[in-house]
Amino acid sequence: MTGRMNMASWIRDHGTAIDTLDFDARLDDLEPLRDVVGDARVVALGESSHHIREFYQVRHRILRFLVERCGFQVYALEAPFTQGQVLQEWVRGGPGTVEQIAESGIAMSLGQCREMHEALTWIRQRNEKTEGRPLRCAGTDLPGAFGSPLPALEAITEYVNRACPDALPALEAATGVARSFHDPVTMRAFARYHELGPGERDTLTSALSRLTARLGRLSLVRRGRGHGGEHDTAMWHLRGAWYLDQLHRATTEEDFEAASTFRDVYMAESVLRLLEEDPGARVVLAAHNWHIQRTPAAESDDRPLLPAGAHLAAALGDDYRAIGVTASHGRTTTVGEATPEHPEGTWYDAPLSPPADHSIEAAFPTDALWTLADLRAARPHIHDADTFQHSRMADYFLDMPVFAAFDAIAHVSHTTGTDYVVQR
Repeated sequence: MTGRMNMASWIRDHGTAIDTLDFDARLDDLEPLRDVVGDARVVALGESSHHIREFYQVRHRILRFLVERCGFQVYALEAPFTQGQVLQEWVRGGPGTVEQIAESGIAMSLGQCREMHEALTWIRQRNEKTEGRPLRCAGTDLPGAFGSPLPALEAITEYVNRACPDALPALEAATGVARSFHDPVTMRAFARYHELGPGERDTLTSALSRLTARLGRLSLVRRGRGHGGEHDTAMWHLRGAWYLDQLHRATTEEDFEAASTFRDVYMAESVLRLLEEDPGARVVLAAHNWHIQRTPAAESDDRPLLPAGAHLAAALGDDYRAIGVTASHGRTTTVGEATPEHPEGTWYDAPLSPPADHSIEAAFPTDALWTLADLRAARPHIHDADTFQHSRMADYFLDMPVFAAFDAIAHVSHTTGTDYVVQR
């Protein structure tokens, strides 16, 4: 280790200090990102907590850089694939206001802030001004962000009626059970699912299986008749409904953390599907740090906690890069009880505790507005990479081998909540 420095010294000497969060500012200060991104087809941008103003701003500046200077063509969000269809329509000139689209297309209120409205508006305006391929915007998550499969089933009803009427009995059976516990508020839907009897749960699972099989065997025919895109989209709505049913069933047998990783499987598969649809596409994925990390969140022989990033890293290797976004000081958010104004739960403002020992946050200086550190470039030159085993998650620190989990870290010195966050 002779001659090698520690991470804090490496960041001081080689990190990129950035002095603006202005979405419209020039992008020259982000040029060091080229070395982080390389030729990767998927770049994931994280956040250690939802509804933090500066995290949106950092991610959206990086999004602009990746689109304008690196040729990325798809923005994939931690938003439901089914409800997120309205995002894709809107950024291509569809009806509605940005506020309406962000609320209906992005679950858990994550679209309800000025910063997300600004980014979606930029995508729409860019598509209006740019000739050629538009910038796509797609959801990757389960229907309703894991509330009920009803939205996905309703999305395919017209197609099934037209393309595969023999599958209607299975669709009607699945829809009937889904409707019985559906609720626009995620946790209320979970509670109502747990009130179902075993027979009703089995009816839903069996119907989804029959429906998937019926439609699946028509894939070749539908594609041969020029309806491949429509058919594949219907199948993806259905796949989300099937994974969501598996998630619900798993919560009756195991803890919620393990069951929820069905979300991560679907999110990863949704990103891979975007690449399969367009082999030349490059995708920016925006999701929580937990979802984008390259490593398992917990090791277990029978029930490993595998985030979407672990699946993507396994499938893509060096074509997947994960950039964690975190902070040292300021405010974070926690979720409290639902209210009429915030039915999915109230996002409350909370203080950030000081960086913990052996956390990656402790290595960063706080004199810059935000700092970008390339972990891949740092590792050969530092002696303490393996000591960083913690990173923030909301108001606590998560055990995590940081240098294995992320390719780079964007560190914000001081954070604040969005305008959606309730002060207390």
